[in-house]
Amino acid sequence: MKIKKLSFIAIVGVVLVASGAYAALGNPREAVVFYKGHSHEQGETIGAPEHSGGTDKYGCHNASVPYHCH
Repeated sequence: MKIKKLSFIAIVGVVLVASGAYAALGNPREAVVFYKGHSHEQGETIGAPEHSGGTDKYGCHNASVPYHCH
């Protein structure tokens, strides 16, 4: 019985640590849907108004358009 209790406490601890790490290190900005399915090929925007194809470390960008991810 003691082993089950310790296992349960360990699992809860891992979940709490993982949740805290995600909250602390996750993307702080909220992305929106912007012309779903558009792409950037050779510096061109396909399927959406023209905007930069450069992305941040989360794979998102917002050059003159709403912040969105690919």
